[in-house]
Amino acid sequence: MTQVSPLPTAAELDRQVQRLYAVARRARTIAGILAHPQATGDGVEYACARIPRARSAAQRLLALPGVADHEETPYALSFLTAAERQLNAPSTGLLRIAAAARQAAARADAADDDFGVVVFRDIEERCRLLVDAAVVAPVLGRRGWSARDRTASEALQQQAARWGLTKGANSARVTAPSLADFAPTVSTHLSQQAAARAAARTRCTAGIRCTESTCLSYGAVKVTYLVDSWLCADCIKAANTRLTAEGHTPDTVRPVPEGTPESGRYTVMLYNATGRGARSVECSSPQRAQFIAETERPFNNTGYTIQVAAPSRN
Repeated sequence: MTQVSPLPTAAELDRQVQRLYAVARRARTIAGILAHPQATGDGVEYACARIPRARSAAQRLLALPGVADHEETPYALSFLTAAERQLNAPSTGLLRIAAAARQAAARADAADDDFGVVVFRDIEERCRLLVDAAVVAPVLGRRGWSARDRTASEALQQQAARWGLTKGANSARVTAPSLADFAPTVSTHLSQQAAARAAARTRCTAGIRCTESTCLSYGAVKVTYLVDSWLCADCIKAANTRLTAEGHTPDTVRPVPEGTPESGRYTVMLYNATGRGARSVECSSPQRAQFIAETERPFNNTGYTIQVAAPSRN
């Protein structure tokens, strides 16, 4: 009777090694998420879950006859090793902190806690800057962290731990920074930012700012004829006087009926005034829309327009 050999055929062995290659290369691709300074919290958690699963899949393949001893196996595993190295890198921990800080800043914003927003956004920004600095690309002259960067990373992780932003902390227990408690340890620049943000919130309680460049009034309304314009009562009169002198019908500029609802769908368009780029933010009130327009600066030279679609239906 002919015995069946337990050894796999060459074709079968090559097929299993190709599967190992596929698992390892996929892990390396996913690890690229962890090297991106703008990675989202969901992306980081996805990568942190998939890479260990790839190692488990690789171990099952290595247990098959002949795979561990194949001449190409070490090279295939090098992709997986690189992915695991990225998974365990300090920069991955900083991405987790950045995601937690972004969530904490959103909660602080919802609670009108301007100091908390400034502090948590600063933590997020510094984390992402260090993640970017960790990239090693000798061709581009980038050689990873310096001793100063490592010191900054350790200090940042200690600061994040104090406010419950590190791994394992309950997100519901993140401590909102108090100006009274932390003002001595927070830079003057951050304190000034928080004060400026609070002042803007106070100004914006009156509503949308008049779009006339020489006017500083708040509480402007949407008007007819002038596109994307919000004018106060005095500027409406001045605009009509100017247009009448130019031959237009008297009272061409008038408030749009129900054009500035207290509860509506406002869209703030933030755009790069000196280049490309724009993003929009939706708000539910004119006060919030103006506050976003004055405090959000995604570009070095940010301009804005405010539009309203329709009143909210309760």
